[in-house]
Amino acid sequence: MALTSEQRDQVWRAYMRIIDAEPCPFTKAVLRTAVDNADDWADVNAASFNTALNTAFRTNATATQKAALLALVCWVRAGRPLAEGL
Repeated sequence: MALTSEQRDQVWRAYMRIIDAEPCPFTKAVLRTAVDNADDWADVNAASFNTALNTAFRTNATATQKAALLALVCWVRAGRPLAEGL
């Protein structure tokens, strides 16, 4: 399910806080459009992601659990550390 406009704004603000120390050669408006693009992509490709998961997980996990899995994998792939205790 796609994010609401408010949730997309939350992602936009969080991204700016997280990436604050890194040089960003794009404007806030360009970033906000990229948030929309990423959310739209996630919505369109949800079925493909679901199919990629092993059957036991796919059939037993909720949509929220599957999204959390993808988010954590992407977070680590982005070179971000996971908090201790997770």
